[in-house]
Amino acid sequence: MDPITWVEVATGRSSWADAVAAGRIRASGTRADLSEFLPIRHAEAG
Repeated sequence: MDPITWVEVATGRSSWADAVAAGRIRASGTRADLSEFLPIRHAEAG
């Protein structure tokens, strides 16, 4: 994927599934779906 797509998916502006469907992410294999980990969330202190 290109850097803009990564930022959009990592920040939640676009979903992993939407980016895959649009052809912006090309991934294959059993560990290719990173939607479980995205968007990246900041852990709250405390």
